[in-house]
Amino acid sequence: MPKGKYPVEYFLNPNINKPIEDIYKDIDAYSGEFFEDEDLRMHTDLIVILPPLKYEGKVTKGIFMSQGVDYLYKISPNIGKLFFSMAYTMWSSYPWSKMADVYLTCYKNQPREDWYFSNNPDKKDKILIPLQDADFTNEYWLCPEFNTPRDIDILYVSRISKVKNIPILIEALKLYQQKYGIKLKVTMILGSSPDNKKPAAQEILNDIKTKYGDINEYVNLVDEVKYIDMKKYYSRAKFTILTSLIEGKNRTIQESMSCNTPVIVFKDHNKWARGSHELFYKDSGLYVPEFSAESLADTIHDGLTNYNGRFFARRNYLQNNGRKNFINKCIDSIPYFKENLPEYEEGKIQDNLWVDLAMQDNYQLSFNEFLYGKNTAIQHVKMNENNHSLIDFFYSRFGIR
Repeated sequence: MPKGKYPVEYFLNPNINKPIEDIYKDIDAYSGEFFEDEDLRMHTDLIVILPPLKYEGKVTKGIFMSQGVDYLYKISPNIGKLFFSMAYTMWSSYPWSKMADVYLTCYKNQPREDWYFSNNPDKKDKILIPLQDADFTNEYWLCPEFNTPRDIDILYVSRISKVKNIPILIEALKLYQQKYGIKLKVTMILGSSPDNKKPAAQEILNDIKTKYGDINEYVNLVDEVKYIDMKKYYSRAKFTILTSLIEGKNRTIQESMSCNTPVIVFKDHNKWARGSHELFYKDSGLYVPEFSAESLADTIHDGLTNYNGRFFARRNYLQNNGRKNFINKCIDSIPYFKENLPEYEEGKIQDNLWVDLAMQDNYQLSFNEFLYGKNTAIQHVKMNENNHSLIDFFYSRFGIR
């Protein structure tokens, strides 16, 4: 279960009047990680990025990532003998894990890193990598649907929450219709049904109805789409919009670009956490210059009016993101692999013959088949009993009790 103080003052205000050091503290005062003393520990994830390998008398460690690293060490104290651990949180804070070797930190922000280490000298040995589970998107599975017409102007993927700023989208759509005389085709995909029926969610919807009328007048509401069907919606959309100001890196941005759909995001989104780091690459989307409904409406109009031939979202995405880029960034950032992995070359783990031979010998998979999930049973699990089983599987393979 996540812990800490949720910085609600940042949700609707891009102009926080505080020293940047205090803002860093506010962001890091909340974590989306799971901790062993909470009921939701049973949902701790375990994603194996690289399994431990043994071939021709040589053994190398693997890498896993989790939102519950410390809990996994508690239930399996010897896990560090086989794996480097990477902690991540779906928030833009740095992870709180005490046991992790690596912190996955949404963005590369050198001033923030310098501040963090100066204020946390006990963490000086932690490796910071600007990645998150959003970066582990399977770019060949989540890809454009063949021969799909772009019949949705705007796609909005969001649970109903104050952090998402749904009312500003509805106001922008109303202004768009008034200013440009066009009613946009907008599809809003909501989160899970139980969450949308909670009092906090209903309060947001009631507020929208009071101010703007029935939400269905502006958007086509789609309740809880299965992940396997998401690429159909991304592929139909001309743009995907994100209206939050602060959260984690957000999977929606990554998934949309992987499906060759550009994004529209407020320029102030996560600005304190990312510093000068861009949210997306050139020709992959548009920034909304001001945090206002009118600025959002005008940016949508600019994008739709000049859509064709202007954006190359998937091309840019594949150059910098996706699983091959993810695992190379992880391996290249951990000195152990440069020193111990046979035939190591920076940025070329997918071409390493020793790794491919060892993968086949140990797990009856090619490296590429493992990376893209042909056998997910040794890659990604949730729930306590599954974590135990996966860890025991690797222990037995490498003679660890």
